Amino acid sequence: MLKKLLENNIGQSISNTEFTAVMDMTSKDIKFNNIRFGKRTKVEEMLNIAVKCVATLKRCL
Repeated sequence: MLKKLLENNIGQSISNTEFTAVMDMTSKDIKFNNIRFGKRTKVEEMLNIAVKCVATLKRCL
């Protein structure tokens, strides 16, 4: 479900390996920037962070 939402937001499909890497990057970002400061993350915010992580990952490949 999350993979489909992410693919719809970025407008292209991603592999399972890329999805795993993006979710790992997203989780680390949320842990560092939100949970650490006592903030909660909504699904929309998580998707925005994941889209940014996809863009970063694509630039590095």
